[in-house]
Amino acid sequence: MDDTKPLLLREAIELERPGALSASREALVERWRSLPPDKGTALRLAFIEWWSCSEPAFLTGLPDYDYDASLFPELAAFLTSAEEIDTTVRFVLGWMSKSFPWCCGCGPTPWESVGEKLWSEFETSGDLDLSEFSDDSEYGVYFTHIYASSQQKRLADTGD
Repeated sequence: MDDTKPLLLREAIELERPGALSASREALVERWRSLPPDKGTALRLAFIEWWSCSEPAFLTGLPDYDYDASLFPELAAFLTSAEEIDTTVRFVLGWMSKSFPWCCGCGPTPWESVGEKLWSEFETSGDLDLSEFSDDSEYGVYFTHIYASSQQKRLADTGD
């Protein structure tokens, strides 16, 4: 019997290194399967699942994406439940599912419309709390960049 306990979320995040996300993914999967679901684990694991498809393995260090085994649909169902959905979920899931819907498991068709809906809700919901992305993890760096880019585009579109 394995007496090890799942890592704390902070410990799983510390395993993230550019080009070597497999250790973090394994720790997050263990947390997801062993502990009660939590938003932090679900968001980061959804990102890693999606990133394993949207970026090449030499950048991520992740194995090839497996559409049939992807946890993304399960994680998205949890994150979009009435208890969990918020601006961060709309931003993260909206961006991922609208930009690379085929990386969300089970084909692109349902994800394109889900992504557009979530992104639209994010854009009308107000500002995002960037402290959720303040660590130096790949997840944090990636979504800090996406947020800054989206704000620049918003300013350019409005002429402000």
